Amino acid sequence: GIYLIPSTGSNNYDLSATEDYRKNRKYKVSAAKKLTADGSTNRLYFPLDESYVRFVSYYPYASGATSSNTVSFAFADQSTQAKKEAQDFCFHRGTVDYKKGSSPKFTFSHKFSQISMTVKQGDGGPSVKNIQVKLSGMPKTTEVDLNKLSQQQTGSITVSTDSVTVKAYTHDGSTDTEATVEAIIAPHSATGKFAKRVFTFTTEDGEEKTYELPNTVTFEAGKSYNYTFTLVPGISIFDGMTNCYIVAPDTELTFPVSRAYTYNGTKFSTKLHTGGTYTSTFTAAVVWADAAVINGTPTVTGSGNTAEVTVKTTSTSGNAVVKICKYGETTPVWSYHIWVTDYDPNAAGATYTNTKNTNNKSNLVDGHFVFMDRNLGATKAGLGSGIGTGLFYQWGRKDPFPATLAPGATQPGSGSFTAVATTSARGTVTNTIKNPGVFYWGVSGTDYDWHYASRDNTLWGHDVNGGIKTIYDPCPSGWRVPVNYNMSEASSPWYGFTKANGGSFSYGYNWGTNAVYPAAGYRLTSSGSLANVDSYGYYWSASPNSSASANALLLNFYYANIYVYYNTSRAYGFSVRCVKE
Repeated sequence: GIYLIPSTGSNNYDLSATEDYRKNRKYKVSAAKKLTADGSTNRLYFPLDESYVRFVSYYPYASGATSSNTVSFAFADQSTQAKKEAQDFCFHRGTVDYKKGSSPKFTFSHKFSQISMTVKQGDGGPSVKNIQVKLSGMPKTTEVDLNKLSQQQTGSITVSTDSVTVKAYTHDGSTDTEATVEAIIAPHSATGKFAKRVFTFTTEDGEEKTYELPNTVTFEAGKSYNYTFTLVPGISIFDGMTNCYIVAPDTELTFPVSRAYTYNGTKFSTKLHTGGTYTSTFTAAVVWADAAVINGTPTVTGSGNTAEVTVKTTSTSGNAVVKICKYGETTPVWSYHIWVTDYDPNAAGATYTNTKNTNNKSNLVDGHFVFMDRNLGATKAGLGSGIGTGLFYQWGRKDPFPATLAPGATQPGSGSFTAVATTSARGTVTNTIKNPGVFYWGVSGTDYDWHYASRDNTLWGHDVNGGIKTIYDPCPSGWRVPVNYNMSEASSPWYGFTKANGGSFSYGYNWGTNAVYPAAGYRLTSSGSLANVDSYGYYWSASPNSSASANALLLNFYYANIYVYYNTSRAYGFSVRCVKE
């Protein structure tokens, strides 16, 4: 589409000029890059008096722009090359004066962003021929005001605040071993409904793998963002933005070190938390394992922020914490929970929906909390002595602690964890990341919080407006610690859990199909030792008791009482029951 506008010096940049010949006209471009009017009625003419004009041009042409000066784009379906190119908005703003007899030139710039992927078949991985890729959490639409854009006014491009899943275009000619995939998206950063952006890869055989885009990535106008993905057997290798991986026994898990490059104390960054951008190699090791679940020693390939960790599991179910360190060092830059289990939380019958809760937040599934059917880290669901226990977490920390043995004791799989009192030097987020195997028990000076000073109430993403999963959340991808949005009994994730509908207490309660909660006990805030196993159940929420309190909200029960709205000190090691994001 082409407009004629007055030359420099005129304030009249209105593209809906009354002169018919100056309006939006449709032109086609030849292979030789020459413009030709699409029919005689679309020809533009220079002024006969040889006065100067400038040109505004845009692609692709839109007939509706004639009256409104606006062009709209909807990004959801880019499954063919033509559909993808129809979203690739390009613009030429006239800065040169031309008159009758001139040969004007047009220089276009892309105003949206492009994602380009090379998808490869890894060793033993699935074929990538005709692979389908969807990009969720992307802006839904944009509207371009050509008049404002021609004058370089702010607000010329309006990006929708709603998100959508984009069907990307897979190039013709993809092979079993390599495919090229592209999509056009609106420029945006990881805020609001774009805070969680996930690429989903589906092979011809129906195998599905995902990659969660780091929150560090901001898409800018006119830039192309290039990614290379290699599909390997088994679990997805791509989700570098989670602290917990669910992996089946006898499986090889590979994942990137991306999370190590996301920490600067409060948000994502491009630097390691130990200072500076690190481009060399890493090593990996097991901190502890509550069963013999790791086969051999974890390995790291590559370097810098493109390095990948490979962990092989045995036929045993259980848990391990794996740390990565700079080469030659033993202090972790990040650590990961490897949950070895056949449990698939996304399978049918693997969850429980609490329909009694009154939150009805739009970001919940149909307004309700959907829980896993077992504790985070549990190898099975059910009630009985030691059954379904899972792991224990101090409030706001990403790393778990085993439910077996005392601090300092060698765990059944390998390694151990220790417990020490918090201090001003120990009780920081940075220090806990460097020491995933240390339980920092609380002291009276901190109101028995492991976090010694400058207490952070948002570590697990509490937000009364909806809540966003944070980089410290311990749950697997797609899941998070539940939020008590209004910090009240009625908005508790467990509202409606009563003695009357929980059945007889027997190592815990059963609140319905897939809603079995074992009395897992806890680790003491004063020592890290185990207490009240099989007698008491404590389940953290992501919410503080109040902005000024050292306590956090949770579910608490024992044989005599159930409290869906309870609070206590954050240094306790309690259970976590993840909910769907």
